[in-house]
Amino acid sequence: MSQDDIASRIEEALALLDIGLEQESESIIQSLLAHTPTAEVHSAAIYIFNRLGRFIRASVSADVLLDQKRILPAEELLRIALAFNFSGRLQEAYDIEKSISPENNEQSLVRLYGLACKANRLGRHAESLIHLLGCFSFQNTEAGDAHRKIFLDSELSSLWEKIPSIPLTLRQAMRYCNLPFDEILALNESVFPLRCVDQMDMHAMPTKFHALLRPVYATCFEVAPAAEAANPALAAEFATWQAAVVAPRLDAFRALRERIASMVLDQQLTFAQFQAAKGRFGCARNHLICHLLQSPGASLANLPEIPLLRPLIEEFRAQEAECPESFRTLIAWAHRDEPEKFLRDVLPEMPLLNRTSGYALLAAGCMHYRLGDTAAAIESWSACARKWPLDDAPVMNAAMLLSGEKRWDEATQLINRLPDECMKSLLWKRAQHAISERRTFSLSSKTNPTPRIPTPTFGNLYSGADEEFLVEHKQFTPIVC
Repeated sequence: MSQDDIASRIEEALALLDIGLEQESESIIQSLLAHTPTAEVHSAAIYIFNRLGRFIRASVSADVLLDQKRILPAEELLRIALAFNFSGRLQEAYDIEKSISPENNEQSLVRLYGLACKANRLGRHAESLIHLLGCFSFQNTEAGDAHRKIFLDSELSSLWEKIPSIPLTLRQAMRYCNLPFDEILALNESVFPLRCVDQMDMHAMPTKFHALLRPVYATCFEVAPAAEAANPALAAEFATWQAAVVAPRLDAFRALRERIASMVLDQQLTFAQFQAAKGRFGCARNHLICHLLQSPGASLANLPEIPLLRPLIEEFRAQEAECPESFRTLIAWAHRDEPEKFLRDVLPEMPLLNRTSGYALLAAGCMHYRLGDTAAAIESWSACARKWPLDDAPVMNAAMLLSGEKRWDEATQLINRLPDECMKSLLWKRAQHAISERRTFSLSSKTNPTPRIPTPTFGNLYSGADEEFLVEHKQFTPIVC
């Protein structure tokens, strides 16, 4: 049989499987295995037998491929790991999944999810937790339902119970403090749509629910509409069962979010001092603001001495003394989504020191920019840069707009005022290079978002700064990846 004939027969077997003709699909793959057991046939066999729930048989073909010592693609290795996992070869499944170099975000999510499950079953709970958190780093993937399934998965049941007692390092907290915890919780607030279940879950749940389920995806099951219509009471009971399993795990996730946030918030003043010592005024300012807004009991009255920020802290204290409400409104960006209201009603009503402060100028520039008034935005940001000469935010914002207006000399003069430390940022280097070549550049808040809880990298503005901080403070510890 030629390679084309083999490929055609494999395609036929897969098509038959997709339309539910399982016996016919298996008959073709069994015939191919008996007469032309090529690597491609064994690869198809792993896929088909996994779909049929015959994991021991899939593992036979997996062993054949592995014995050939060929370099296998990540997708193939993930299927082999799945076959080994469900056939009881847990350690081998873990070792294979650990060795995979993902080729895209989809595979990264699938790999991390699998490692979380396998590490937990192997008793490596701390490692499992890090893999679980890593799953939430990947958004907008086709496997996005994993962010719901993960709270039901029976392979992770013991992990959720152990999470409160699993220690976390500062490095781990810094890495995961800006995961979209709130979005994940919102995604899971409702029991509907019902989460799919896998082979392991089928053994963990009451067997009466099996009558509701039909195969879907590779090895998962979901409620069949016909079965739900025929037995609505059992379907409702199944939903209640899922909700009861998920609820305490969501509570554990909320507590984990608070623990991680607290660890990083406790470091904000130390981060500010670290950034100030490096000459990164803008980052230090943001750490200071994060401390004031989010740390319990934080006050301008009891701040440590931070030489670079001394003038800024004095400015803040004067603003707060003049009008605490106005000061809080400014640093909290309370009217971020109401530019017209801020410029028309809020800012003009503020007393003098707050109305003319650096934060007011920074905010006004942002509001003018959102309203499309480039000239006013440049004017506000340039005035802020004069008031805060060491702060890169107003300088880069104004320089971006000046480059768009082709006012190259003004943009060059402005950006060249930044301290050398600021220009170590790759983003700022690119901006400076663009201006020197008289090209426009942009700063997108989508590709360079401001972190909710800043760490020294400040959303990767200063790559490697987190590690630099940890080394200097003797808290650098290895992290599972």
